[in-house]
Amino acid sequence: MQLKNDQADNGLAEEREDGTALKPAFRLDRWIPYRMFLVASSTAELLASYYGPRYGLSQASWRILAIAGGRPGLSSKEICHAGALDQFAVSRGIAQLVSLGFARRNAGAGDRRFSAVELTSEGYKVLDEIVSIGQAMEARILESLSEHEREMLHAMLDRIEDACAGAVARGWQAVVGDVRSGG
Repeated sequence: MQLKNDQADNGLAEEREDGTALKPAFRLDRWIPYRMFLVASSTAELLASYYGPRYGLSQASWRILAIAGGRPGLSSKEICHAGALDQFAVSRGIAQLVSLGFARRNAGAGDRRFSAVELTSEGYKVLDEIVSIGQAMEARILESLSEHEREMLHAMLDRIEDACAGAVARGWQAVVGDVRSGG
């Protein structure tokens, strides 16, 4: 069975030589969530190859460092939400930051089970260094875009994030219901 493949790269249905259509294959490489994941993953791995060996930080610990640096006093539960991390990863990450001298836990005054995470001065120094490397990486990645295109990208990502939050709030059942009803 020979396929005409000249249209496949355009996302159109492939055809057999006899002209009958095949169901178009799902193209993972054209699925926006996957492409965004690849960009985020490769960038995160590149940055981790710097801070991992230099400071002994895991990717989760780096995220926690960045979150706590920007929003001091958050609880581990708030860090979980802000960093899209599970409680176990956050607990381990906070423990790692504390053991490295980059953060401290402050017990809550009214509830000893609550602890706020704050960076130490050494933690802020490390954060500043890693952020400068991350920003340089971002600049290199985005240098192929004009200033207007970067602004448009940020605006589009804001809309995509909002739409994603809406989909998550509705749940997968609503998405399945939409698909089944043709919506």
